[in-house]
Amino acid sequence: MPFQPILPTWLALNGCNDTTASGMSNLRTGAPVNAGGLNLGDFFDLTEQEANSLSNTATGTLHAGRYRRVQVDSSATAGNVKTGTIGLMLSGGQPQLNLVTSWDKGIAGCHQVVFLNTVTPGNFCFVQELGVLNCLCGTSITKAAPATGDIINATTAGVVDDPTSQTATVNTLGIALDPPNPNTIIRVLATTLPSLQG
Repeated sequence: MPFQPILPTWLALNGCNDTTASGMSNLRTGAPVNAGGLNLGDFFDLTEQEANSLSNTATGTLHAGRYRRVQVDSSATAGNVKTGTIGLMLSGGQPQLNLVTSWDKGIAGCHQVVFLNTVTPGNFCFVQELGVLNCLCGTSITKAAPATGDIINATTAGVVDDPTSQTATVNTLGIALDPPNPNTIIRVLATTLPSLQG
């Protein structure tokens, strides 16, 4: 029963860097407190208004889509787990939807998610897996004239690019809603990501 249509209202989705799945721990011991209705793997769909209201605007404004509670693998590259970068399912071992890692440690194209904020490897957070995504462009853009409506692919270090060839690949996230610019967060409409449950 991972679908969670009602969320605790005490948090901003893009402000979570929690040491426990529930987001709560014992003040004295730091031990996890499994209460409050938030669990690893909870996923939910938000309207634009709901996503906006659950945003830490200092980090960015979230948009309509599907969000999931995950743990970032402890071996993830910390510098690649930040606002707008792409995470992947961990390579090796049993595939798990609720354990994600940085782009460089994952299976290319496998359960691509977008990190909403900087997260310490090993901690818990929310990621976005469908809808209007906030994606960080790389330090350069491949296409000579990047534009709204272009295909957007995930690339090295989990940043996105507007490729010269506008043919979908395993790394395609969707369509640019803003013109891609180097080192900029743009909105991308997820068009090729599968709807996953688990």
